[in-house]
Amino acid sequence: MPKRTVQDLPIDLVDPEPQVREHFDEQSLLGLAMTVKVVGVQQPITVRRVGERYRIIAGERRWRAATMAGLTAIPAILMEGELSEAEIIELQLIENCAREDLNPAEKAKAYDRLMKATNRPAAEIAKRVGTSPATVSKVMSLLLLAPEILEHVQAGRIPYSTAYELARIGDVAEQRRLAQEVLEGRLTRDRLVAETKAVRAGRSAARTTQRQRTPRDRVVIKLDGGRSIAVSAPTLTVESVMTWFMDLAEQLRHAGADGRPLAEVVRSISVNGK
Repeated sequence: MPKRTVQDLPIDLVDPEPQVREHFDEQSLLGLAMTVKVVGVQQPITVRRVGERYRIIAGERRWRAATMAGLTAIPAILMEGELSEAEIIELQLIENCAREDLNPAEKAKAYDRLMKATNRPAAEIAKRVGTSPATVSKVMSLLLLAPEILEHVQAGRIPYSTAYELARIGDVAEQRRLAQEVLEGRLTRDRLVAETKAVRAGRSAARTTQRQRTPRDRVVIKLDGGRSIAVSAPTLTVESVMTWFMDLAEQLRHAGADGRPLAEVVRSISVNGK
C-alpha cells in the first residue's frame, strides 16, 4: 500500500493527466473557483511524484478551480512509491464515484479500463469501488452503443435512461434508427421500451397514430413557497417520475450551461421544440 503524506504544493508544479472524468462543466467550475477564492480548497487533491513535478491522480476539478482563482499553492495527498495504471484508475474511480462526480458514460469507460488493466471480472470491480455488480453491468452496457450515439448521450441530447434502452438492441443499424427518432422528438422513452422489446422479439412494434388518445395519469406535486410541478403520462409510478426528474435535471444542466433564459432552455429540450 503506497505511503500517503499531506502537504501544500506549489500549484505551478502540478500537472493533470488522463482522468476517468472527461467533462468539466464551465459554469460549475466557475462557481467552484469563486468559492475557492473565498475559502480555499477544502479537500486535498491526490497526486503522485513524476521527477520534480506532480501528476494529479484525483481532484483535477479542484486544481482547475484553484488555478482559476489565482491560488499559488494547493493542499495535496502525495502517494509515495510506484503506482500501476490499474491502481491509478482505481483511485480515481473510488474518489469520483464516492463524490458522485462522474456521469454514467465516464464510469462505463473507467470500469472498462480497470477491468482490462487488472483482468478482474465486473463483480470484483464493483466490490473494489463500492457498488453492486448489477450497477457496473448496467453502466457498462452504454459501451454497446454506436460511438456517435454515445456522443449524443454524453452531450445530454439523449437521456441516460433512454440510452440504457438503446443499448439493449444488438443491431447497431436499429440503434441508430431509434436514436435518430429520439433526437427528433418522435420517440418517447416509454415508446422506446415497447420498440426495444419488439426488436428483441424480432417483430415491428405497432405505431400509435397521433389521432389516437391514450388515457393519462396526472399528479400535481406541491412545493413550498406556493410552487408546484405537474406531471402527466400514460402511466405514472414513483420510479418513472424519479427517472424523468433526473433526466430533466441532466438536460437542463447541459442546455443551460451557456446562461440562456429558462424559457429558451426549456424550448430547446422540449421534444416538439415549442
